Amino acid sequence: MVGFRETLTHEAGELAFAEERRAAALRRKLALHDETGAKLKSDVDHAASAAARIHRYQPVIDETPQCPHCWILRAKKEPLSNQESGGKNDLFKCRECGYEVPLEP
Repeated sequence: MVGFRETLTHEAGELAFAEERRAAALRRKLALHDETGAKLKSDVDHAASAAARIHRYQPVIDETPQCPHCWILRAKKEPLSNQESGGKNDLFKCRECGYEVPLEP
């Protein structure tokens, strides 16, 4: 009976060791999941706040057109500069992000 008990104890020890390794692997996986989840939450929060900024967007401030990309995506007020080309395709361009919009005739 002692041999049987030793066999059972050994088997229990092997199972416990395997579960210990599995728990460690799951902890590592969970840590990666937590990092990914935190990043996703941050991205969701940023996207939601960007979407909400439309209600406060001012297309023109003191007669200077404002970049919609900078305001919506980065919450920064950046002016659009007139890029005169002498033709029909004059543009307003943001020096910060490069956004361009054609000047309406």
